[in-house]
Amino acid sequence: MPGLRTVSGQALSRFSFGTMQFGGAADETASAEMYSACREAGINFFDTAFLYAEGRSEEIVGRLVASERDDVFIATKFGYHGAGRSRVEEEFGASRKRLGMESVDLLYLHRWDGETPLEETFETLAGYREDGSVRALGVSNFAAWQVMKAREVAREL
Repeated sequence: MPGLRTVSGQALSRFSFGTMQFGGAADETASAEMYSACREAGINFFDTAFLYAEGRSEEIVGRLVASERDDVFIATKFGYHGAGRSRVEEEFGASRKRLGMESVDLLYLHRWDGETPLEETFETLAGYREDGSVRALGVSNFAAWQVMKAREVAREL
């Protein structure tokens, strides 16, 4: 399957595979079978989240990719229940531990947090980019106007 390249040059499949069911509806064996099928099909982009199956999805993803970490692109999300500095630090720290990774390829805000200023969230995220804990940042489940606001705030940092 012809793929893409990230800005940093990392190979990236045109399709990603969401692992929301890993550790929930799909046990470890079923999850491993799905992962293997994806890899055989040329998929190397896997999406998970702090929230999925109370963290078990990240644990399973971490075990599955451990032997080929340099060949896969891992995205995880945080902030479903808020995106304040302490929440970001707590959730991303727990995600890295469960994934068994010092850094992730993509970290994104799971949904808009109307209670926390975007500046607070994005300043925290910028620190992760600077220290190498995260290669890329993004947002999920945002309306178009929220994406534009996020873009404006990010440009000011």
